[in-house]
Amino acid sequence: MYLGGIAQIALGILTLFIRYIPDAPTGDVGLLVSLFGAGMILFGLFVIALASGVARGSRAARVSATVVLLLALALAIADLIVAGDGDWSGVAVQLVSSAAVILPLWTGAGRRYFAPR
Repeated sequence: MYLGGIAQIALGILTLFIRYIPDAPTGDVGLLVSLFGAGMILFGLFVIALASGVARGSRAARVSATVVLLLALALAIADLIVAGDGDWSGVAVQLVSSAAVILPLWTGAGRRYFAPR
């Protein structure tokens, strides 16, 4: 989960840098791209905070982490639409990192780790 949070922060930083590309739109669209980038960074920090709860075995942290990662994926898709650059790499990275975290939380050994005792 820590890697998912770090990837989210990295994607948010890259989104902020889109504003400095010479052909990037300015004005309201540039502001929206910056706000989405900042939101992605905040989601990444929240995911890292949830990772410690998951490591302790908190079921509430597991559900919260799943919801936050799905929201982060939605944010990456919204960023793709607002930026309008047609670059799907951020969405693909977010999808892979979210799946790599969510699937182990709800299947196999992860499911047994969070089972009521």
